[in-house]
Amino acid sequence: MSIFRLFVKGFGFGFRKRRLAVRLWAVSFLFSLLVVAPLAFAIHGQLAHSLSADTVLARLDADWLTDLSTRYMEATPLIVGLLLAAVVFYLLLTAFLNGGVIGCLARAESRTTLADFFHDCGLHFWRFFRLLLVSVPFYLLIAGALHGMIAALLEALSRRSATEWPVLVASNIRLLALVLLLGLVSMFFDYVKIGLVTSGRKGVLKETWWTLKFILRSFFRAWGLYLLAGLAFVALTLLYLEVARILPQGRPPLILLAFLWQQLYILGRQASRVLFFASELEFSKQYRAPGR
Repeated sequence: MSIFRLFVKGFGFGFRKRRLAVRLWAVSFLFSLLVVAPLAFAIHGQLAHSLSADTVLARLDADWLTDLSTRYMEATPLIVGLLLAAVVFYLLLTAFLNGGVIGCLARAESRTTLADFFHDCGLHFWRFFRLLLVSVPFYLLIAGALHGMIAALLEALSRRSATEWPVLVASNIRLLALVLLLGLVSMFFDYVKIGLVTSGRKGVLKETWWTLKFILRSFFRAWGLYLLAGLAFVALTLLYLEVARILPQGRPPLILLAFLWQQLYILGRQASRVLFFASELEFSKQYRAPGR
């Protein structure tokens, strides 16, 4: 089966499981409220009694930002700690939800209940948590060290350029290389997660090894499918940015409209996440031997 047909099949499969995207959006919305609320309270406390609040917010006045940062300088360790805690909690929450998404996609029935979703979240969380710990060195090595080598090479090639164009091209290539490297690592561990759910193996390291051999056998097909799903996400993002650019702002009804459009985009991002897993699951069924 061609990569495009697998992508279409995965798209249809993900559409049938569209409730998963709604559940992911609901959880992400609650998480956003939990993270944004403290900052919102700080801004409100700073501006609540200011007659120029609207002007300051509209222009993002640099003096006000400096004053705000100075005022809360003593609380910097607390703020940094809260941000780090939020990042750790987000990673754990992502591992928890990924178990529910892949588990529901792997179920034979077309409809899955909310109880099924959270059952799969809890069932696979411990293995996905261990996989999260295993994946950190890979991200640091491939997306960190390897990207640093590429960046250093590009900088050396463009250092003596007489115009700014080689520098701009090198900067864009460096950004593209980072995105591709991160995508490569993400794709690999997506298949490890799928293998942990579908193969029944408990060992994370053993499943990682089996997945590595599988990816090496079918790398270009797997990478092509991943890029195809990635293009769908890029198209969605470009559509969101274009509409957001032309939406008028300034009045409460229009602000509400922009907020709803933003939430619709986030829902689309979650649907794209389901699409990635659905297409990769179809690819795994097509090219991965049972138990491998």
